Amino acid sequence: MPRLKVSRIFLLSLTFIFFILIVVSTIFSTFIYNNSRDQLTELLFLQAKSINKLIPNLPSNDINYDDFADMLAVSGSNNETMRITIIDHEWNVVGDSQIDTNELFNVEKHSPSNRPEIKGALESNYGTDTRTSDTTGEDLIYVAIMRNKNDINNGLIRVALPFNVFTSVFNFFIYPFFIIFILVLASSTFLSLNVENNLRMQLSKLLKNTQRALKGKSLKISKPEDTQMESLSNAVEEISERLNLEINQVIDQRVQFGNVLDSINQGVIIFSKNMKVRFANDIAFELFGKHQFFLNEKISSKKLLPINKLLKNAKKNNSAELDFSIKINGLKKFLLLSATQMNTTDEFILVINDITSIKELEERRKNLVTDISHEIKTPISVIKAGSETLQDGAINDPKIASKFLDSMISNSERMSEMLDDLLELEKIEFGQLTLKNQKFNVYNQINLLINSLNSISTQKKLIIKNDINQKVKIYCDKQVFIGIFVNLLENAIKYSKFEGEINLTNEINSNYMIIRVQDNGYGIEKSNIKRIFDRFFRTGRARAHTKGTGLGLSLVKQLIKTVGGDIRVESKINKGTSFFVSIPLKS
Repeated sequence: MPRLKVSRIFLLSLTFIFFILIVVSTIFSTFIYNNSRDQLTELLFLQAKSINKLIPNLPSNDINYDDFADMLAVSGSNNETMRITIIDHEWNVVGDSQIDTNELFNVEKHSPSNRPEIKGALESNYGTDTRTSDTTGEDLIYVAIMRNKNDINNGLIRVALPFNVFTSVFNFFIYPFFIIFILVLASSTFLSLNVENNLRMQLSKLLKNTQRALKGKSLKISKPEDTQMESLSNAVEEISERLNLEINQVIDQRVQFGNVLDSINQGVIIFSKNMKVRFANDIAFELFGKHQFFLNEKISSKKLLPINKLLKNAKKNNSAELDFSIKINGLKKFLLLSATQMNTTDEFILVINDITSIKELEERRKNLVTDISHEIKTPISVIKAGSETLQDGAINDPKIASKFLDSMISNSERMSEMLDDLLELEKIEFGQLTLKNQKFNVYNQINLLINSLNSISTQKKLIIKNDINQKVKIYCDKQVFIGIFVNLLENAIKYSKFEGEINLTNEINSNYMIIRVQDNGYGIEKSNIKRIFDRFFRTGRARAHTKGTGLGLSLVKQLIKTVGGDIRVESKINKGTSFFVSIPLKS
């Protein structure tokens, strides 16, 4: 067997190539590993924010938070189950999707001192850590967020997914390196059979091809010629520099792109050419609701199937639009979807605009015209009929003339009152009401209102008791306050029984004052309670026995909203009605 000769240049070249392969494989493997970990962290952060919206606020002794954790834990595309942990402000675990409820008290406290992700959540938007779980023994990547950045009492949410470090290192470094090593070994064995001149020829081709690739030209096979190892080193160094520059630019562009899309007020979803979700900003998740779609998967939710049809139309025509409605958490949303296909990458960009307020405004205006037409028809008919009757000669009969004139005046006053209330409602709904907050005593203000209504309350011999705390003061718009309680007291007087009683009481709940206006009148049917705040709505009994426009309670509700309050009703037939008005102590 002839002795193989291996030149010194060949050994040096082989060593250099082997070193370069190690460096390049390490750079790529590290980048891929970190990128996959970062993507998983971003996904867990988005999932944590979505889960936070579905879990009731802490603390609450009536809620089993462990059931919520179990219910919201989902499995990903690799059948990996997400772990959800709910932690209160004392660092106790009150819910965990992988721990039985009766075992929660054995779990050690999850505090910033022993959980890095908890510490990170307190210092930033979220905290993350990768380690072996003390509870389950799995290698997990954790992401934790505060439920309310301004209040630690609401506790924290932590989510986790399996992330085996050893498997990842093997897949992204050891396995590729092993393949590269085998290839290098095979190449070195083959090259060792060639003489030094053959090696020089191959290195020359490699150098020229590398230089052409750097200039953006196609590779070209040329005749071998002598080159210098220094030229090869410089070429590889230039490739490395350009590669690092490209990687940094891609990372910077990715971060900037994500920040821009998260900051706009429109939902944005980017689909691959296979219609799989590649990116979605926070607004998109909020508009469509949690778990309606997932990254790297096609849209499969029945509610969102029209999106797939929209993308197909965009593929045919380059762009497409769709008016879309969806019901999320009991609320109906109207959305305008615009899909466009990018010519360079064949990806799809879906832009989502929430037009719910516009649709509601259109519906409200349509209903308003219908309601006004319906309500105004009766008084106009009465005035017209009275005028024609008087014109036909009834004006010569004083008794008949007086009766028709009283009816015409009453209906014209009703129309005037109706228009005044409508103008006030429109002013409030379109944000044209200017609030002038001031501090005043609630008891004294209610007394003034009761005295101003004495003329109508004494006609029915009613007793109005003001049992409101005489020391409580609120900071609120006084005219709005008067408008609310004038309407409520007038209604209570109208619908109270003869020689009845009206009581005003209060209680303080957190930062709110709750004022109760209670009468012992006819009451409201259960089927009508939800409608009493609608414009022009009046019960059959109210229409038969009392005058009114049906706008008073609608106006009350809008006024309460302007000061950040709320109103609710309790009523029993023939026993009376109570209105509970919640007003902030400081608007």
